[in-house]
Amino acid sequence: MGKVFILGVNGSSHKEGKTANLLKDILFASEKAGGETQVLHLTDYDIKHCKGCYSVDPKSCVYPCSTKDDMQRIYPLLERADAIVLGSPVYWFNMSGMMKDFIDRMTCAEGNDFMYQGKVAALAVAKEDDGAMQALMSMASALNHMGFVLLPYTIYSPGTENGKNWVPETVGLIGKKLVEVADALKKLDWREKPFIK
Repeated sequence: MGKVFILGVNGSSHKEGKTANLLKDILFASEKAGGETQVLHLTDYDIKHCKGCYSVDPKSCVYPCSTKDDMQRIYPLLERADAIVLGSPVYWFNMSGMMKDFIDRMTCAEGNDFMYQGKVAALAVAKEDDGAMQALMSMASALNHMGFVLLPYTIYSPGTENGKNWVPETVGLIGKKLVEVADALKKLDWREKPFIK
């Protein structure tokens, strides 16, 4: 079946910041577990806002999205990916605006027979203020509806609890499990789709 391909998506404007470093560590652990990885920094891409076609008429929301911008370069990578890792800082109790636009623009995949169904997703949030769980839940609920299988581990940093920094262990586990779970799910038949049309 080939190597598991894992796409990391950095929703921060900083390519060397906390979010990027969390993603790097997770992807490094995935590579150690035998996966192939690539990271996208959303700040390098021109991604326009979603026009809300699905809300007007679900049939008008087609894949790939009719808005012509850099998402057209990203869709093939999402198709190829067996797993994705989304990383975002916390902006006002939620994910970054770049990450929100990115997820919104993935909506068109629902009109393409729920093409993300059966892919694996993990989430990482870098925070200095409150809102990490809200950001994680916002991303998780959207990806879950799209058909992604979410790992039971999410991470937010700084991750100290009772004086112990659990981030290094958790990123290693996430990276390893992304490869293992994605490899296992590739063997399943995902042709049965939700009845939503």
